[in-house]
Amino acid sequence: MIIENKLTKKIYRRMVLRNELFGSKTSLTILVLYVILWRVTYTITKIGQLKTTIPLFLIIIFLILTLLIYKFIVYKRRMKKELFEMGSQIEMNDNQLTITKQTGSKIVLPLEKLIKIKENKKWFFLFFQENTFIPVSKDAVEIELFRQSIKGTKTKPLVWKPTVTLFALVTIAGMYFVGNNAVNFNGALAWKINEWKTDTKVKLKNDNFYSTKLTGIIDSVKSKIKLEPYLMTNDLEIRFAKDGTITSIETYIYGYDKNKKLQSGYLVYYDKTKSNKITVHKQHWNGEGTTKYEPDNDLSIVINMLNSIPVEDEVKQWNEDNLAVMYKGIRSWGYNTTGIHFIGENGKISIPSSMTTEIIGPTISLYILGKENMITPKRYVFKP
Repeated sequence: MIIENKLTKKIYRRMVLRNELFGSKTSLTILVLYVILWRVTYTITKIGQLKTTIPLFLIIIFLILTLLIYKFIVYKRRMKKELFEMGSQIEMNDNQLTITKQTGSKIVLPLEKLIKIKENKKWFFLFFQENTFIPVSKDAVEIELFRQSIKGTKTKPLVWKPTVTLFALVTIAGMYFVGNNAVNFNGALAWKINEWKTDTKVKLKNDNFYSTKLTGIIDSVKSKIKLEPYLMTNDLEIRFAKDGTITSIETYIYGYDKNKKLQSGYLVYYDKTKSNKITVHKQHWNGEGTTKYEPDNDLSIVINMLNSIPVEDEVKQWNEDNLAVMYKGIRSWGYNTTGIHFIGENGKISIPSSMTTEIIGPTISLYILGKENMITPKRYVFKP
């Protein structure tokens, strides 16, 4: 039986590649790994668990890439055989298949090396040993005669379309569920995206609190972020070691425009054990915030108070390594003068002996972490 080959090398290449990617048992293995990959990706974007999920994610990626490289190597080996050229002829008998090229050269494939046969509506696909793949058009042969030539070998259906469909469905479902985790704070990915949009990392230029005070911290923030003309806070804590090294910062600063309308909020935090940079999380209020500007809580008051307090000298008597300053806005201390210091508008510090009026005003507390109830903190109250 002589078969005229009307198959071009381009179509042959496409058939080989399609079969390798979607028509083999390895393709099903890749599909299973692909499903698991999307499941792991969903877990990462939903709840994080990066310590366990990222290694698993990388292992699956490695396995898929390894299988794809293997399939590519098989594909290249098949294409190197140069079995087809336009106008060549295929001759089959009971013993062998012969491909005769236009140049007269021949390629002989014994049928005893035929491994399997697959078919679809238009083609028979003969798989020989040594990575040889021969498509035979059903239009070019007499079907019964062809089946006799292959000695009644059973053919299996070529099922690459269902595999493609499954890959497509898995991809669509995976993109939907993972994408859902990226919006409306539905998952860890949404929070991370929001962090990328709103957080700024700022290098702390000087991490010694004794010398930099709050002024240096705010200057570091201003080097990356433009702040509003009016700033206010009623929540500040800075922790530092005995040598002055800042170990953590946490504060929330309100930013008001020239009309004293709330435009932004800045959550500023720093943890020396995790990073050498300050994180500034910006919240946009756009004039619609409800927190009103209070002149007595202006950030400049806190800055000037900390500039006036001789923190290094004050903590020497304690000889402790876990120290902190805290500001919680305007506070009332009644008539008790224990630990109370007054700071005047010119920065002068005085200690009251007794009071006939309530002690109230913007207050900075200097204390030992964990020993606030054993050792009285030093309270610095602004008294203009």
